[in-house]
Amino acid sequence: MKRYTTWISILLLAGMLVSCGGGGGGDMPSSPGTPSATPPSNGGTPPNNGGTPPNNGGGSVSTPGRFEESDATVSLSAGHWKPTNTRFGWSGGTAMQGGTAMQSTVAGATATFTFTGTSVRWIGARNEDSGIALVSVDGGPGKRVDLFARPNEIRTPIVTLDGLTPARHTLTIQVTGEKNAAAHSAVVVVDAFDVEAPIVSHLQDRDPAAVYTGTWALVNKAVYPPTDRADPIDHSANWSGGGVATVPDGPNGGASFTTKLGDSVTLTFRGTSITWQGGHGPDGGIAAVQVDGGPVTLVDTYGPTQKFQEIMFSKTGLADASHTLTITVTGEKNPVTLGTKIFVDAFDVTTPGTRHQQDDPNITYTGKWTHGNVNRAWSEGSCDTSNVKGSQAIFTFTGTGVSWIGCQKDSCSGVAKIFVDGAFVKQIDNWRPEPVEAFQHEIFRADGLTPGVHTLTIEQQVNTGYIVVDAFDVRQ
Repeated sequence: MKRYTTWISILLLAGMLVSCGGGGGGDMPSSPGTPSATPPSNGGTPPNNGGTPPNNGGGSVSTPGRFEESDATVSLSAGHWKPTNTRFGWSGGTAMQGGTAMQSTVAGATATFTFTGTSVRWIGARNEDSGIALVSVDGGPGKRVDLFARPNEIRTPIVTLDGLTPARHTLTIQVTGEKNAAAHSAVVVVDAFDVEAPIVSHLQDRDPAAVYTGTWALVNKAVYPPTDRADPIDHSANWSGGGVATVPDGPNGGASFTTKLGDSVTLTFRGTSITWQGGHGPDGGIAAVQVDGGPVTLVDTYGPTQKFQEIMFSKTGLADASHTLTITVTGEKNPVTLGTKIFVDAFDVTTPGTRHQQDDPNITYTGKWTHGNVNRAWSEGSCDTSNVKGSQAIFTFTGTGVSWIGCQKDSCSGVAKIFVDGAFVKQIDNWRPEPVEAFQHEIFRADGLTPGVHTLTIEQQVNTGYIVVDAFDVRQ
């Protein structure tokens, strides 16, 4: 079995063609087959698919990185997991072969991951077919994780467990076979695991930090009709953040695309790595990609069938500072392709520090809040919202920097006052016109705080329009 390092970067010299990214699933991850009549014992020891996991050194030696579901350190209970299908860009993909993931609906089926470190993250899938899993470390109390979400998000962080002792641990994921009332199925997907992972913000194609020039359009029924010769189906729901509209005639989200020579998009971001998520397809063209205006990497997006949510390009090892990623349509194409189409679906930005989700016990909510919103591509699946004036979210943290991760768009149009350690800092209006959809967006950042305990307070100022608390990021 092959062990992959964190955030695989397929970077070629300028002028070379690349065709990277994972494989995928179907229009939704395929439903598993008929469950076995005898599910595995919840208390037994599941077989190891890849042999005995290696000793990672025990003690306090951390082994950071990404570990695929096929790694020797991962064990899946025999006979109760099956591969997902191949239309989505699962983790572990390369230029020559798509990535894979495993899924199950069998009550009691388990996946275990043995690692050494103080933090672990499960990478999987969330959508309307997803069920409920039980997650535990070293046989401790289980945490129920509901994987249901309105948009179809694959290769996505499911849950991050921090603050573990610096030693060897075992993470266990157990399929409960249960689902909430809105879910269509009870699928649980295991795609990969990250050890000592940094913060990842999954920004949509229409984030306000992405500036488009030219004729880019959204993938939805209005602009991607059934007459498209390359793929005659509206696939808006297969792209990250897609298939969900605030109002019936509003944008479905999804991806942006263009075919015109010279059209470009530039994302301005702060972080240590950047990933462009798009998709290969039968009418895919060639894009030129640059980071900070540097050397050009040519990315060939042709593929014999349409794929979704694939990694097309990534760049790691950046300084924790402001950068730009620019994608430009070259008008060139593979000899066998039907066109020059380029898709921009999302961007992943990584930053150092620790992310605290909206349900962290260090957050105090006052006033009226709606908890557990799962209607968009939120960090680890859900967020909290308020449209009641005077409602507050107060986050207590220890560090020298903090960020509020939330939402800015037409329906997230609340106005928030920001206080650090009780002192007013600024007021922020979160309204943005359609089709802007800024999920997992850094709305406010404070750096240079004195080391120690601080508070960040967000206070809603209006009774119309929501403010969103998705997460808080802390730097030491």
